[in-house]
Amino acid sequence: MTYSLGVDLGTTFVAAAVARSTGVEMCTLGDRTVVMPAVVYVRDDGGVLTGDAANRRAVSHPDMVGREFKRRLGDPTPIMLSSVPYPVTTLLGALLRDVVHKVVAIEGEPPERIVLTHPANWGPFRRELFDEVPLAAELPPPHMVTEPEAAAAYYALSGRLDDGETVAVYDLGGGTFDATVVRKQDGALGILGTPEGVERLGGVDFDEAILSYVNYTAGGALSELDMGDEQTAVALARLRQDCVLAKEALSLDTETVIPVFLPGRHFDVRLTRAGFEEMVRAPIESTIGALARTVQSAGLAPTDLSSVLLVGGSSRIPLIAEMVSKEFGRPTVEDAHPKYAVALGAASIAAASMPALQGAQGGHAAPAMRVDGVRAAPPDGDGAPARPGWGAAGGSAPRPPANGAGPIPAPASPPVSPDGTGHGAGPVPGPARAGSGGPPPRDPPEMPGFPRSEPEPPAQPLGKRTGIRRVPLVAAAIVAVLGIALVFLLGPGRTTETPVPTDQAQHAGHAPPAVSPPAATPTVAPVASVAQPTAAGAIRVATGPQAGAVTPDGAFAWVTSTGKKVIPVIDLATNNVVTEIPIAEGPPVYVAFTADGRRAYVSVHDEANRSPNSVLVLDTQTRAVIARIPSESYPFTITVSPDGRQVYVPNHDADLVSVIDTATNEVVRKIRVKPNPHDAAFSVDGRRAYVANHASNLVTVLNTKNGAILAEIPVGRSPHSISMSPDGSRIYVAQYDADSVAVIDPAAYTVTATIPVQREPQSVAFAPDGKHAYIANSGSNTVSVIDTATNQVTATVGVGQTPTDVFVAPDGRHTYVTNISSNEVTVLNTGA
Repeated sequence: MTYSLGVDLGTTFVAAAVARSTGVEMCTLGDRTVVMPAVVYVRDDGGVLTGDAANRRAVSHPDMVGREFKRRLGDPTPIMLSSVPYPVTTLLGALLRDVVHKVVAIEGEPPERIVLTHPANWGPFRRELFDEVPLAAELPPPHMVTEPEAAAAYYALSGRLDDGETVAVYDLGGGTFDATVVRKQDGALGILGTPEGVERLGGVDFDEAILSYVNYTAGGALSELDMGDEQTAVALARLRQDCVLAKEALSLDTETVIPVFLPGRHFDVRLTRAGFEEMVRAPIESTIGALARTVQSAGLAPTDLSSVLLVGGSSRIPLIAEMVSKEFGRPTVEDAHPKYAVALGAASIAAASMPALQGAQGGHAAPAMRVDGVRAAPPDGDGAPARPGWGAAGGSAPRPPANGAGPIPAPASPPVSPDGTGHGAGPVPGPARAGSGGPPPRDPPEMPGFPRSEPEPPAQPLGKRTGIRRVPLVAAAIVAVLGIALVFLLGPGRTTETPVPTDQAQHAGHAPPAVSPPAATPTVAPVASVAQPTAAGAIRVATGPQAGAVTPDGAFAWVTSTGKKVIPVIDLATNNVVTEIPIAEGPPVYVAFTADGRRAYVSVHDEANRSPNSVLVLDTQTRAVIARIPSESYPFTITVSPDGRQVYVPNHDADLVSVIDTATNEVVRKIRVKPNPHDAAFSVDGRRAYVANHASNLVTVLNTKNGAILAEIPVGRSPHSISMSPDGSRIYVAQYDADSVAVIDPAAYTVTATIPVQREPQSVAFAPDGKHAYIANSGSNTVSVIDTATNQVTATVGVGQTPTDVFVAPDGRHTYVTNISSNEVTVLNTGA
């Protein structure tokens, strides 16, 4: 009997389902489960094992095992296994090859058609790379479909989606999140709006959070392990597996115990469901935000949805159904096996004799698709040309409507067989096929690249290798696992910070100043910013002006002078320096004001002597230093939270962000981040902080309540300065060595655009009305003006020599630029 095959090549697990005239059912891939781990083990001789056979060796030989590499698709850095580099497509191809090999061994013949799924948020570049995976597996090109589309197809197949109903698909798997809106109309399924996703978020991140919690509970015991010791590596690998089991147990129980076996030490760590939910609440909030934007892009309100379909193994976390239902006010629907819905839907699409789903993706019409073994090119020409494969019928795929919402036939219920007979199938069988009765599988015919099945499949080569030898576990990989920075909140009262004594801030023999209720924040109405600013002259200041800030009332500008160890104060009514505040501790570097204007915080760093490193607190009325707060190596920019209660100070050479409590002027938290933090920006509500890590090409997202690291966003080379738009809709990052500005969606933690500017952009600031942004290009002696609606440069204005900082008056009428080499501050007319 002919059959079609659907494969869900996931980040952590691989699932496969077969569809025939009698229905759709899962195919057993694992030793004891329907799915198999997405794990690859490379032997010394170059052979490769996958799935459970590879996972068993992960404990004893972790340096030879690759996992979660699907996330790395598109990353030019190869995966290192036994100190040999492998492309991600090669490893994914090995998984796909073995999956099809196992299915063929069970079914006795090759499938008539194959459908392979991928995340909805992948763009053309990664989809084209994914097209190479079947080639690496020596397979004919299968049909490609997004994971939420496949899940929706299976939902429709089950008969739970009535005509005219609309559902939102919430798909949280092992490594990615996808959101899609699907409507059934006139018996056909169509995608509405623009699917969205969170690329690096899934169950593996929750596993890491639990591992970090264990490390924190043990007083950092895991961080102190000798990673070069093989016994330690084995213990850590076992602990990682126990963290996964703990996560799964908390979906059913309210608490669990994690056994920890370390060399010379054994203890248990108790974890409650409430504690785990606090770890994952913030990232789940980001997925709900992405789903809300997807619904909005479809022009719908939550009340227009009949339900929200929960798909993916990680969607079984009880908190997800609770938060989704509360946010949207709609019932959530979860399949009995959400981990299998994508594979079952892919198989049903493969068996259908009509086109599959179509719709908008990334703002364009999705690829036109036929379930005939090929993927046709979409209307914009993206994707590979159609190639013959199993069951290829030739011809071209139908062109989807421009709005992506036209009706497409839904999979029949029951699904039609590949030959179109559609004999009755009854209800969909249970998930497991193996062991369910019937004749034993026949020996399959030989297929190119697929040897016959054995109890444990022989290792298959992954291409030519030379000089292979085993090496110890790479320490850097384990350090990354254990928490160069924790990924999520570690539970009530637990953070990523290094504990700091409450008496750390010393005030040179003075008691901390009395704290009075904050004064009302000065209110200055912003004017409309202009697309073509003009230079209004320059103000001479003391040597080496590094940075500046305008007081909240718009009356004065303070500028740090690194050459004279003073802060020139400029009266903005006359553009004259009215005084210079001496800084005896050393050269001031950056300055920022609290929102009420009462205090200024100044970072001090002596480049020549490397000391002292401190943050000074100045009374803006008396202009006297009222507190001195010791800092780590090279305190950089100063950023005050919107409520004025915290000051974030990136310590450039210490890879730490110090958090200062403005009520006590003490460091209350130190957050470990990736190398060379330069600058920080807060969300409008103050709940998040975004840190530019200059040497790591990352933006780190922090939870300001507890210091937990929520995400790390890859950006261009050398992110130097970062700024949040006044409405909180976007973040701009000046990328010093990339001559560009990255645009980040702060809700999705993704880069949405890159804007070319001039050489060595060093500072970025938004106009108060949010319509324009200003970039100081230190290598070109210019300021670029960007229209934030179009992300286009509207003007380039010449300034002094080596501009290092750009800061804007509260009303937006003028913008100021420090020029460190010409000892002046350029004044720009930026407001109407």
